[in-house]
Order: sequence, then structure tokens, then C-alpha cells
Amino acid sequence: MKLIKGLFTKKQQTVSKSKIVLKVDVSHPLNKQVLEYLDRSSAKYKPLINYPYEVKDPYNNQGSHPEIVERVWDDINSKLPKDCRCLIYGTPALVHSDTGIILAICCGTAYCIRLSITSLKAAQEAGMQTYTKWTYGGDMDTKRDLGADWVFGGWKRQEIDWCNTVYKELENLT
Repeated sequence: MKLIKGLFTKKQQTVSKSKIVLKVDVSHPLNKQVLEYLDRSSAKYKPLINYPYEVKDPYNNQGSHPEIVERVWDDINSKLPKDCRCLIYGTPALVHSDTGIILAICCGTAYCIRLSITSLKAAQEAGMQTYTKWTYGGDMDTKRDLGADWVFGGWKRQEIDWCNTVYKELENLT
């Protein structure tokens, strides 16, 4: 199904898949930095939101290593209360199904997850990182580029619990 335009305000764009409707709340302050980060270079020519089935080979042709996409879409998403998989500006991501707040994004050979305030301390104690220097010479600081509540994923078992915690906390915003 194609992106539905004109039926919604400019503050949100929605894609529907059977009974599930995902929206990205472009006006929510928690999404501001993430959307600015994702809305760069050639991504500007891709729709704000798509479902995996709407693109050709979403695990291999969306700018991230397929194992990274599997970690986010298959491992983390499968433990959330609802299916949150989508692509934001062509980047595999998870978006909270009710609030439209971005929960996770894939970044080439890494992935980033949003955490609740309570989980951030545990994540730091578990060795989760917020900074990396890419092999091509650039760098990424999740706090600078995405927001204070983001860390790089580290393939840790606790990440799934942390993502569930932030999902439930965000659910209370609705």
C-alpha cells in the first residue's frame, strides 16, 4: 500500500497494513533530532514511512547490514506488544504503534535504541556506548545526533527488556 497523503495533517504521515497503522509523529520533540539525522543526503528522496513489504529486499538494500536489521526487526520487535517495523526515510526502524515515537534505528553496521531514564543507568553499567568513530572517518554521538535517551545497541540480552520498558512508558503518553 502506498503512502497515504492528503488525509492526514502535515504533522503526521501514516501507512496502514491491514489492522495495524503506524505513524511517525514529526512534531513530537522526542523525534526531532532522530528525524533530522535520518533526513539527510539521499534519504530526502524517500518517503517518511514505509513498511518492509513495500520495498525490494528490505533486509539487504536499505543501507544497513542484514544482521543489524534482523536484530532490530526480528529480535527486538518480536518481543514488543505490537509490530513496530517500518522504514523511515529508507532506514529500517521501530516506531511506537500508538504514539508515533521512534524506538530504534539501524545505522549501517550498528543500531541505536531509545531507552527510558530508568534503563539508561543500567545500560551504562552494562557497557552500552553512545559514541563511535566510523571506519570512513566520520563519527556518531547518539546523545548529540539522536537525543539524550539513545545508545548504540550492543547485542545484549537486556536490550529487549529495556525496549519493552520504554515502549510501555511511551504508551502512557497517549
